Amino acid sequence: MNSYRKLVMLFSVLILFLAACGQTDNEENSQGSGEINLEPLEVELILPEEGDPGTEITIETLVTQGEERVNDASEVIFEIWVSGEKEDSEFVDAEITEEDGVYAITYEFTEEAIYSVQPHVTARGMHMMPTGEIKVGDVPEEGEEQSHESEEEHSHHHGNQLHMEWQSEEEVVEGEETEITIYVELDEEPWTDGDVRFEIWQHGDEMRDWVDADETDSGVYTAFYTFEGKEDYHIMVHMEDEDHHDHIKQVIKINTETN
Repeated sequence: MNSYRKLVMLFSVLILFLAACGQTDNEENSQGSGEINLEPLEVELILPEEGDPGTEITIETLVTQGEERVNDASEVIFEIWVSGEKEDSEFVDAEITEEDGVYAITYEFTEEAIYSVQPHVTARGMHMMPTGEIKVGDVPEEGEEQSHESEEEHSHHHGNQLHMEWQSEEEVVEGEETEITIYVELDEEPWTDGDVRFEIWQHGDEMRDWVDADETDSGVYTAFYTFEGKEDYHIMVHMEDEDHHDHIKQVIKINTETN
């Protein structure tokens, strides 16, 4: 009888041990697998208020999604222009720094003027492009007022940036007609009745294809295109209405393998 009780106790301890191990494994798997972060992308421009002409200045942007710092942005480009002269803007590619989520460039401002700085950040299917300004050198009062008026006009035009989510595959089959779809929001609401065009090209192309998109659902814009080349394609998404004119770049990889 004593032997029987010992055997029962031994099996009971073994079952409890296995159950505890299984629970630990499930917890570890749950923690290891992680959950998809559905929070919006946040971009903070880190820029001094003033600078001196002819001096290299570090410009940074912090990219986060919720409490997570984003190190895998597909593209971070700084656009810089003298306020009121956006048509002559310059684009500079940024590199990620040793600090998580921080991308930076060094830039030498040559003129005494108020400059606008706008990081274009594409990450995890989202795009953000806030705008800041820096006063370089001694700017005359009159010129400063004019620059601020121009910046206010620019802010009215671009103040509420469009937020785009890429909803198509980033790798497509060569020679097959492909659906290109994006979803666009403004102030967390679907952006409707917009004019969306896809500018499509390969590196080195002199000519570019322009494809108009149709709004197939609220905030959803779709077009079709056949990718013929074997190299990667670039797509610049142009989104425009009376108050906005934003653009976002996407890279499409071509799958040339046949079944």
